[in-house]
Amino acid sequence: MEKVAARPIEAAVDFLGKISKQEIPVAAIVLGSGVKVLEGLEDEKTVSYQEVFGIAPGVIGHSGAVSLGRVNGRLIAVLRGRFHLYEGHAWEVVTLPSRTMVEWGVPHLYLTNAAGGLNANFNVGDLMLLTGFRDHLHPKYQDSGLLPALKHPPTACTNSLSEHILQVSRKLAAANSVFRPLQTGVYAGLLGPNYETLSEIDMLKSLGADAVGMSTVPEIEVCKGSGTTPAAISVITNVWKPEELVGGHEEVLHAAKQASERLDLLFHACIESGK
Repeated sequence: MEKVAARPIEAAVDFLGKISKQEIPVAAIVLGSGVKVLEGLEDEKTVSYQEVFGIAPGVIGHSGAVSLGRVNGRLIAVLRGRFHLYEGHAWEVVTLPSRTMVEWGVPHLYLTNAAGGLNANFNVGDLMLLTGFRDHLHPKYQDSGLLPALKHPPTACTNSLSEHILQVSRKLAAANSVFRPLQTGVYAGLLGPNYETLSEIDMLKSLGADAVGMSTVPEIEVCKGSGTTPAAISVITNVWKPEELVGGHEEVLHAAKQASERLDLLFHACIESGK
């Protein structure tokens, strides 16, 4: 893929700031493949990624739009789609939306993704809050293979925002029969775009991974040392079982759509309750 000329982050922040009349959102939400939440916001204004960042996502299930609107009067930004390393994008392009939110001063960044379940206790449609991740897609590992990545323990990613999500989810599960309790676990970030072989699945399970996907890790990484606190939730779109075949991208999108109702409830409750 040819290198893409994206707009400078300062220009993206300035563009969004003019739309919001210089009000900084209390939170931003990045949506993964097929995830549809927080639609029909109060006072919603939507612009394309092309307008904001100078480029648009190229993967099905990523609409490539930024929505600014309100939940219970609180301004939020919803980034409907992302860029992936497997598309041939540079690390700087993949992290462009999240770096823009950091530069803008957004205090809370919610990340979502569609992920394959490795934990036998998971079910299709579960929501898994990331408590840690195994980073197998960072550029520092690409020249030397996976060996360095395999040796290090999972990186913890719990913080005040992830704890808030857990607390809110418990209240939702107790009060709403539609909402299933959150799963928690370790996410393995691979380069993709291919799905894992049986041997790779066994390897990832032996390393303590509960789910596997092809995104999110870069966005968590760029928040380190900033004023933006990230938390991530995986929509479990399939669960590996020896007797069943794993579907492809269409099945992933279908499962993500079904789980979106529960995720929408969770995000509304989290934002309304303070974050």
